[in-house]
Amino acid sequence: MYRCNEIVILNRRVAIAVYRTKEGINVLIEGGDKGHIGAVAVARGGEIVESVCFPGHREDIVCESWAKEISGLVPGPAVVEAGIHYDGITKEQIEEVMEVLTAQRKVLMEELRRNQEQGLK
Repeated sequence: MYRCNEIVILNRRVAIAVYRTKEGINVLIEGGDKGHIGAVAVARGGEIVESVCFPGHREDIVCESWAKEISGLVPGPAVVEAGIHYDGITKEQIEEVMEVLTAQRKVLMEELRRNQEQGLK
């Protein structure tokens, strides 16, 4: 399974790319004013195995929550990379970004559950 959804958060594009292998999944979340990789988290069986947050970044919160939840559902490791940057973002706008990303994580989880129930990988 491969899919890349582009959504708009705070009037900027954010891409969520998902690549599923037979035993593992990789998710990249990037966008805003400057997409990049600010953090990476690896989880297995619902537990974080490794998390790296590059200096000056805070995407580890997103990576860890996504990896932990996804890895509780799929066999093998879940690797999540994220890098979302908005120039001059406020605390309220950060909360809005987090709300939208939480909703998108729930959408992905439902898709993974449906695929699992249908025997799809």
